Parts: sequence; C-alpha cells; structure tokens
Amino acid sequence: MSPWLLLLSACIGSREAGPDRTHTFAVGTYVGGGSLFGADPCTYEGAEAFGEAGPADGPRFAVAPGPIRVVCPKVSFEGAAVAPDAVAITGPDKVRVGADSDVFRAVLTGGGVELQGQPALEWTLGPDCEGHAAFAPVLGAQDTGGPDRTRKLVASAPGRCTVKVAVTTGSDALHPDFEGRTFAAEQQVTLK
Repeated sequence: MSPWLLLLSACIGSREAGPDRTHTFAVGTYVGGGSLFGADPCTYEGAEAFGEAGPADGPRFAVAPGPIRVVCPKVSFEGAAVAPDAVAITGPDKVRVGADSDVFRAVLTGGGVELQGQPALEWTLGPDCEGHAAFAPVLGAQDTGGPDRTRKLVASAPGRCTVKVAVTTGSDALHPDFEGRTFAAEQQVTLK
C-alpha cells in the first residue's frame, strides 16, 4: 500500500474513532467490517446489542439497543446500538437549472441523534419532478457502500421537485432472524 493511502487511512480512522467520541450505531445494521483500506482490525463486544457475549471481529449485526465496546490496535472506545425512529435527508433545498446539485444523503436517527450504519436505501423522485429534474448518473462502487448511498439532482427546468428516500434496516438475506423496519422521508427542492 502506498504511503499516501496509509496516511489517508490513519486520518480517516482518527476522525471516526477516538476515546472522546460516543459512537451510536443503528439497530438493524452492521457494525464494523473494514473498508477499501483493508480488513477491520477492531473487535466489537456487546451482549445486548449483538445478542451474544464476548468480543468478535466485525462486521457484527446489531439486533437490539445496548452498549458496545470497540477495541482497535491503537484506540478503544464505548458506543451504543440505538433503535432508529426516523430518517432524515440532508441536501440542498435549491438547485440551479442546468447544474448538478450538492449531494443528498439519508441518515437514520434515534432520539434526534444521527446513527451510523448502512441500511438499504431506495431513492425516488415525486411526480412534481417530471420534466423539471432527474437524478444524476450514479458513480458509486460496491466497496464504497454501493451505488446509491448518495444522490445528486440535475435540474432541467424551473419548478419544484420532491426528493424521497425509503430506508430499511435488517434484511432477510443478510440476517433472517431480525425483523427490519422501513422509514421514509422527503425533501422539497426549488429549481431555479
């Protein structure tokens, strides 16, 4: 691995993990598991959250709310699995005609706190978007969280457009014993 990738990996890790930051993970999603920089070197423990005692390598599926302890080679920290109660869309409320928008992102929340985890996402546009806007082509890849984690809007005519997302925790294919939930949100965007 190049020295630049190692430095970038260290910076990302130090931003996302640390003893002074409380991590909140969404129940119904996986915790840990690595990235395009390599395998996850951490272990995850939480009998309530994972439904089984003892530390184990990630990814681990959070089945219920509860405390989580994460132990990595250079840092350890406490976190928690939290049951999501809503989803929020972050993104622009105005888009210029002829331009790509900034990124729209969907995040699960629990008790008003943004939760980590990658549930299944389904982005759609409302009927008011027809003839006014469309999603930009998706340029994602599976190792970066899949092609539809975020979306951009391309405005072609003035008007309004409703960006919608449905977020589902759990998966019969990935974890058949967990009953998932679906949360929906929408955001009005002015096109001018």
